Amino acid sequence: MGVSQPAAVEGVLDPTAVAVPRRSMLALAGISWPLLLGVAGSLAVVSLGLGLADPDVYLHVAVGQWMWLHAHVPTHDPFSFSLPGAPWVAHEWGAELLTLALYHIAGWSGLVALGAVCFGATLAYLLRFLLRRMEPLHALLLAALAAGMMLPYVIDRPHEFVWPLTVIWVGGLVEACEESRAPSWWLLPLMLLWANMHASFILGLGLMALLVINSIERGKNQMRSMIARRWAPFCVLALACAFINPQGYRLLLFPFHVIGIREMLSHFKDWRPPDLQHLQVFDLWLLVVLGAAFAGRVRLSLTRAITVVGLLFMALGSNRNIALLGLLSPLFLAAPVAAGWSKASPSGQDAGRLDRLFRTLSRPARPVVVCAVLAVASVAGAMMLRRNDPRPATMFAPRAALQAILSRVAKPRIFNDPNFGDYLIYRHVPVFVDARADLYGETFLKRIFDAMSLAPGGDVQSLLARYKINAILLWPGEPVVRVLDRLPGWRCVYRDKMAVAYIRGPGARL
Repeated sequence: MGVSQPAAVEGVLDPTAVAVPRRSMLALAGISWPLLLGVAGSLAVVSLGLGLADPDVYLHVAVGQWMWLHAHVPTHDPFSFSLPGAPWVAHEWGAELLTLALYHIAGWSGLVALGAVCFGATLAYLLRFLLRRMEPLHALLLAALAAGMMLPYVIDRPHEFVWPLTVIWVGGLVEACEESRAPSWWLLPLMLLWANMHASFILGLGLMALLVINSIERGKNQMRSMIARRWAPFCVLALACAFINPQGYRLLLFPFHVIGIREMLSHFKDWRPPDLQHLQVFDLWLLVVLGAAFAGRVRLSLTRAITVVGLLFMALGSNRNIALLGLLSPLFLAAPVAAGWSKASPSGQDAGRLDRLFRTLSRPARPVVVCAVLAVASVAGAMMLRRNDPRPATMFAPRAALQAILSRVAKPRIFNDPNFGDYLIYRHVPVFVDARADLYGETFLKRIFDAMSLAPGGDVQSLLARYKINAILLWPGEPVVRVLDRLPGWRCVYRDKMAVAYIRGPGARL
């Protein structure tokens, strides 16, 4: 990507100002691209049954229920017997209460509906942001890439529920930067809500700092001090909003603690680097953006280039950040792409009937049409949910294996696979380990994974003895299962393709 002076390149175009065909039926109907994309995205999530293919949905319901019963946000772990009372930052508490409320009102279907609405609303806002800056065809291309990169991570967890907050926050800051003004004060409640729903709010604060620099960078010498003074009160209040949470300053340190256990997080699929050997939408994003950059169609200021490269670096580091790259990068690329394209194309030239058709749907939809379309989409979505009756993936819920243990052991202390831990918490069974890597830490998790994989230095028997384990619940493909099958005193009470369960007998070796 080339680097140029931002004030000269990053102008904001308004393709909706271009004349549109007067007799277009679509224009007369008052429909818009953002409305169509938002509804299509929401219904796609519902029809495909996305959202519950992750064990963490069990954990979030259970944590929300614990907070409701105890009337406070936990600061120490109440769920494990291996680290009872260990300090724990419940950084998703707000989203977990929301999860519990929808679960009680509409069951698992309520969570799928919430995820679908968040996905659709995020795409609708993103496309409206892009349409104010670039040609509709280009805006739709970037929005489609964003949708494709986000869709695999449509999981009914807090990270998805804050997508609308993320895109509105960053979009609002980018608009303020491009218009050389202070951000809207209405963005501050978003930061307060975001900080109490998911720890990714720290990214919002980081991007705010970069956009302050970008805004100053765009201004002329005599204007830079005034721009800094405009942004300063907002930045101070945004940081103050982030401190308004049950965890206090510990919440701001939490993301850096997670980075410190990155090696152990690689055992979880979401935290692994993307597999570039298999074609995915992420690869298409790389081809489109890098191709446009090398063709000279994208010229970013230094600050924006650092931002986009930083998001790309995050995406290359872990799968879960691919969605953020797809969602946020268009906000920083839109104006530069539009400016570069307008310079390369003759001014005012219409590309043809396709462009004219796309422009008819670029204007905001009429309110009455929005209400009508949303009403029809709601009815269609409700019918799909009733027909599909969505449930969490059974591969993370070893019901039969757990029942085999509970029917034989009065007070089980189960050595469990981390992927089964969330379900055990949901069933009110104390766990040895679950997916909260931030709670257990690098050393503890390493001992568990080494023991389960029979890695050098791994010793499952010492773990069983130290924590007084009387039952075991694992995925049958784990290498340690071969050892447990021959371990004296341990009896297999259940086995299928999903789980294997053992209980300790009188002569068990510990």
